[in-house]
Amino acid sequence: MSTPLPTIPAAPRLVRAEHVVMATTVLALVVLVVLPLAFLVAGSVTADGGLTLAHFRDALSSRLYVQALRNSLILGISTAALSVAIGLPLAWAVSRTNVPAKQFIHLTAVVSYLTPPFLTAIAFVNLFSPRAGLVNRFVRDVLGMPGLTFDVFSMAGLILVTVPHTFPFVYLLAASALESVDASMEESAQILGASRWRTAAAVTGPLVAPAVLSGALVAFVNAIALFGSQAIVGLPGRVFTLPTRIYALFDYPPQYGLASALSMIFVAITVVALYFQRRYLARRSYVTLGGKGSRPQLVDLGPARWGVLAFCVAVFAVAVAAPYLTLLAVSISRSWGLQFWQNLTLQHYRFVLLEYDVTRRAIWNSLILASSTATLAVLIGSFVGWLDLRTALRGRKLLDYASLIPLGLPGIVVAVALIQFWLRVPLPIYGTLLIILLAYTGRFIPLGVRSANAAFRQIDPSLEETARVTGASWLRTFRSVTLPLARPGLFAGWLLVFVPALQELSASVLLFSSGSITLAVAVYNLYETGALGPVAALAIVTMLIITTAIALATRLGRGRAGGEAISRAEPAAVTQ
Repeated sequence: MSTPLPTIPAAPRLVRAEHVVMATTVLALVVLVVLPLAFLVAGSVTADGGLTLAHFRDALSSRLYVQALRNSLILGISTAALSVAIGLPLAWAVSRTNVPAKQFIHLTAVVSYLTPPFLTAIAFVNLFSPRAGLVNRFVRDVLGMPGLTFDVFSMAGLILVTVPHTFPFVYLLAASALESVDASMEESAQILGASRWRTAAAVTGPLVAPAVLSGALVAFVNAIALFGSQAIVGLPGRVFTLPTRIYALFDYPPQYGLASALSMIFVAITVVALYFQRRYLARRSYVTLGGKGSRPQLVDLGPARWGVLAFCVAVFAVAVAAPYLTLLAVSISRSWGLQFWQNLTLQHYRFVLLEYDVTRRAIWNSLILASSTATLAVLIGSFVGWLDLRTALRGRKLLDYASLIPLGLPGIVVAVALIQFWLRVPLPIYGTLLIILLAYTGRFIPLGVRSANAAFRQIDPSLEETARVTGASWLRTFRSVTLPLARPGLFAGWLLVFVPALQELSASVLLFSSGSITLAVAVYNLYETGALGPVAALAIVTMLIITTAIALATRLGRGRAGGEAISRAEPAAVTQ
């Protein structure tokens, strides 16, 4: 007697599952991305119920906003150029030379990437403010050379505090590209008589150009979007940028239309930058034909390797050591000056942890928002990735494209879009944790989508098909087969969203209330009161929380996903 074949579940059940997932994903993207951006566009071209271009006319004709636009462009271009000048040599040193302490160099870039930019800005204010900065006081009062002092409240100062956050983008992308280049092409050039430098310029350079250009573009977009550092360093020096001008428009009475127009100009800058990048890359070929290729031989730098290492140590000193040591010193001293070690105290930590009731509320809110945002972004990303790779439904590619829209949107633009939308919807969520959660989730969805897409591509569809053939429902297959196999990649995406959400400031500063204040906003508000010691203490507490959260999340992930998440981060959407 022949054994009966397994019963294949009826097709309608699978179709219903696909349609339910599609409908849920469409609804989520419409609420989180499409409608807020539609209201942002509408708000920029309407006034008193009619269409108008007055908001754009004011934005492009007023000297206040034109100068802010010019400053933003100067900041972005300068930061991108310096990020390449720092990140590319570091990537080359780690990937292609015998420079010592490579793990230390890589860790420098990772820690710089994880450090909130507004904390770096606060640290450099304590070092280089014109009158009270420790370095300036030493140069002026001890060395007697006032001409060598540096005013951090300037465009140069703004660039100085921004580059430590942006050069890791170039480093991470360039290092990955350098390790992927087919070594046989370089070896062929050298066999034909080309020197190492000629080979680097004619062969290696063009092949890694897309990665370097992408890193520069990410650095540019992030630099112009950082509200915290631009407010902390730019406002005292009257160096106004688009984010700080948009923020000022929400003083009473708020000017929503003009804020929307400036936000649309922000979006236009990002779109134009992406267009020129694609146009540049489209005219060139960067394809290697050597398959996997062989591992390139490391360049023996000889004694010069110590000079390269000295450059890397200098980057570490400016980007990591100086900010952290400064904040730590300020946090344990009663008064900040040349003899700060003579009046050490823990009073500032006692104040922010035990007496300042905002701290506990801000910590709790930030942890809830970061974990919820990461979970929602990865969940929605899993739905988008599954629909794209496992179904043939119409519109699935459109969902993927729609989910990537927030990729180049600064946090303050997302906040303006949400304000425009939710103030017109009869749901009182403005000033609550919910509207901040919506802002975070909508903004970081691209990271969840790309992580899920990459994870699902590594899973053989036949494994899921086997479960379906044996009678498992779609939900059980997804829960018992797909998610466990994709767990490392999904957890990497979760951590990629969790970290920037925990330190987010740009969107939070427009959306928070006393009950929904976050850690980043608490630090910024305390800084505005001029309490340097408590600010530094809360900044150190913030970094300890971020480090602890990453360590715990990585341990819970049970594997290499946590480390891989930071090392291979797609940092395109991470702005503060």
